[in-house]
Amino acid sequence: MASTDNLSSSSLATVASQVKFSELCGLLEKIQKTQGNDKKRRILKDFFDKWREFHLRLHENDKNTVDSVYPAVRLLLPHLDKERVAYGIKEHTYAKLLIEVLCLGKDSPDANLLLHYKAPKTARAEAGDFASVAQRVLKNRCPDKGLLTIDEVNRDLDAIAIANTSKAKDTVHKHMVHLLTSLSATEQKWLIRMIMKELKVGLSQSSVLNVYHPDAEELYNVNNNLEKVCLALRDPKTRAHEVGITIFSPFSPMLGERASPDKVEEIMEKSMYFIETKYDGERFLLHKNENEYKYFSRNGNEYTHVFGSNIFDGTLTPFIANCFKKDVKKCILDGEMLGFHAASNTFGTKGEQFDVKSRDVVERSGYQPCLQVFDILLLNDKVLTNCPLKERLPLLEDVFSPVEGRIVRSVYKPAYTNQECADALNEAIDNKEEGIMVKLADSVYRPNTRKGGWFKIKPEYVGGLTDELDLLIVGGYFGVGHRGGMMSHFLCAVAEPPVEGEKPSVFHSFCKVGSGYSKKRLRDFNIQLAQHWQVYDKKNPPEHLKLASGFKEKPDAWLLPEKSCIVQVKAAEIIESDRFKAGCTLRFPRVEMIREDKQWYECMTTTDIETLKQKSGGKLAGSRFELDMTEEPTKKKRRTAHQTVKPKLMEQFKGIDTSTVIQVSKLLEGKEFCIINGPLHFPKHNLEEKVVEMGGVVVQNPDTKTLCVIAEADKLTVRVKNLIKNNKYDIVKADWLVKVIESNTWIPWSPADMISVTPATQKVFQQGFDQYGDSYTALTTEDELQNVFKRINNVEPLSEEEIVELEEKYFPDDSPYGLFRTCRIYIDSNLVLSFPDTHIKNCPLDLLQLELRFFGATVTDKLDTRVSHVIVHEKDLSRIAQMKEIRHSRQKKFHIVKEDWVRACMEEGTVCSERSYEL
Repeated sequence: MASTDNLSSSSLATVASQVKFSELCGLLEKIQKTQGNDKKRRILKDFFDKWREFHLRLHENDKNTVDSVYPAVRLLLPHLDKERVAYGIKEHTYAKLLIEVLCLGKDSPDANLLLHYKAPKTARAEAGDFASVAQRVLKNRCPDKGLLTIDEVNRDLDAIAIANTSKAKDTVHKHMVHLLTSLSATEQKWLIRMIMKELKVGLSQSSVLNVYHPDAEELYNVNNNLEKVCLALRDPKTRAHEVGITIFSPFSPMLGERASPDKVEEIMEKSMYFIETKYDGERFLLHKNENEYKYFSRNGNEYTHVFGSNIFDGTLTPFIANCFKKDVKKCILDGEMLGFHAASNTFGTKGEQFDVKSRDVVERSGYQPCLQVFDILLLNDKVLTNCPLKERLPLLEDVFSPVEGRIVRSVYKPAYTNQECADALNEAIDNKEEGIMVKLADSVYRPNTRKGGWFKIKPEYVGGLTDELDLLIVGGYFGVGHRGGMMSHFLCAVAEPPVEGEKPSVFHSFCKVGSGYSKKRLRDFNIQLAQHWQVYDKKNPPEHLKLASGFKEKPDAWLLPEKSCIVQVKAAEIIESDRFKAGCTLRFPRVEMIREDKQWYECMTTTDIETLKQKSGGKLAGSRFELDMTEEPTKKKRRTAHQTVKPKLMEQFKGIDTSTVIQVSKLLEGKEFCIINGPLHFPKHNLEEKVVEMGGVVVQNPDTKTLCVIAEADKLTVRVKNLIKNNKYDIVKADWLVKVIESNTWIPWSPADMISVTPATQKVFQQGFDQYGDSYTALTTEDELQNVFKRINNVEPLSEEEIVELEEKYFPDDSPYGLFRTCRIYIDSNLVLSFPDTHIKNCPLDLLQLELRFFGATVTDKLDTRVSHVIVHEKDLSRIAQMKEIRHSRQKKFHIVKEDWVRACMEEGTVCSERSYEL
């Protein structure tokens, strides 16, 4: 720290005005290079101790000095600085500014280095870390040591943040130039990381706060204000034993931990808990003090300017101010801000791409903000956080009267068992909701923690409840930080449905995924694909890859489909998006596994994605949870040294010992067989023995020399099914080999002898046999003719999917006659109207039934398991409850909609969302 000697009294304002920014950067350099969290913490503690000592010396000279370490801490924890939410400066903008200030040529090596900092071949060891790349460029262009203090740097950063809010680009440029010309290259590196809000020194937020003061993190979790924390705890002897929640001071709310329905009794210790619906909105805290209101998000950001500070302003306050009871002067409510669509009387989801925090949300989307309140933390002057949840919830009834579509109370019900939790989750799945919350009835409110007795349960957290998608990796994005120098995120695509018998050749971008894998798996995966990546050139894009117009998700690199692989991706929902060519994308995608058992051309198609969207309105949860779906995890036992017995193959799976078999003929000489199994009267070991006797070769695993795989047609094992999927070998029925052995004559294969054929064999068959397996040249026996007739009789009519493919092939301009082709519709036609003075009785939905069939729908008179929609007339809703009960019990859900949905689809020329028409 700098000395305070000979300083004028006017300069003794703050420590920050006396400490050089270079000292803080030196501290960060030292912490970054030190190994071990404890050693890093000791270095930081020395810094804080010296700061406090410096402040005491300043205080001796000027008793009015009020100072804290906040100016330094806001630079050490830039992501917590609420005063500077955004600078409007990202790496590319910063690079262009450096090029301009340094007068670099646009095509110079240093300019390319800055603009393409992610590319490993140009950035070398600094790949992906823009700050380090900038330091390298600035090394010989800056002073050895900067002259600015911490206070001066903060003033410049404050000015940039304010100017960015008001779109004053000239002011931003002015202060950026001042910083660039006043700091050393090393200081520039740390300044860039502060602006990008990521220091990368190996110390967590919790570590920094706890080093400063043992109560700092707890206090920050309550008030969410870094400056107040630093000021209140500047004396290390001060302890925050009583941390109070105060009106109009933001804090981080209590959070929920992940859980599974089969564990609820255990984690709740068989005590009572409450179940609530988990709505898909944004967490908000409402503060009310008399006639003044403030709204804070989960991260402590204030949105009062949107929702309104008083009854005359905002998108929400004018509609709820009069609903509070007269004796409620102050309160803090915790809840979820939802979008409510008044016309359809439904709540929207984040996937519908509207921002409830926007002032013009109603004009843009028709959704109005509605606060769903599920907790109360302060009532008048009493803080309620230490009261158990079962005492806090009843108080909500005395705080406000609900207003539909504006402010409502969460509905909760008490429960004790796993089964009650499982039933609630299944009900949420049936209603296409996000999931449920379960909360311990005795839980107190603990800000910013997931360990307080609240748990969130979603279908995607439970294995087997959500659809998993097989997608092809078509592009990659260079990582930053610890993922620098390799691809950290991947662009995934789905295929255009190819012509039958051919592999797909065109792929539509679908989603970007960057989670679900470990660092080691990511490194291994990068090594696997490293030699196949090619730099993406926007002017000359690959023909097989189709991106959205405007290249909104342009990858850094791409690779050929045949050099790529399929990944199994799990997500919560398919949502509309114009960022990807598919027209939709995934919400919360993550990689479950790399499908090494699948070929690149076996990825999902655009048709598959559309089918999934139609199935349940985009939600990827359709299965019901049963308590026996998950297995209890076994406890790990301590390993003890003991003699292990190696597992052995059962006798029926072993190959025979051919050393004692004597060859008796050359019928099968030069032919290699892999025999999986055989019929009861001629099992595997007997077939193998006969093959060897006839001069053939038997192997247990097929390879390029293997003629065919022999298997019993009625017993397709898992191994045989996998071989069929790979389609590398001809798989022949064991009966064919038995006929060869018994007749002692080589019999060429016919289609009737095959279980699976390779493309090469298929071409041979097409030259000698018709589509039913009848030979063009050989005489047909009575048995063979009977088999041909069976295959003709077994030919099924075209499926709905095949009809859709034909329509897409022959009616590429969206023929309206296939509008409802993928829909199977049951019409509730019990309502009959009689016409006066006639004997005519008619159902008002009869004409609709004809129209549906005309436009491609399958109309059924039974509510079977394949039904996708039920049409109900508005004048007869008597069977709605019964049909919902049927839907509740089924795996595949169906929509119950008014006839208006059909009319809307016909007018729009496409299948509209059922949300606005559901009953």
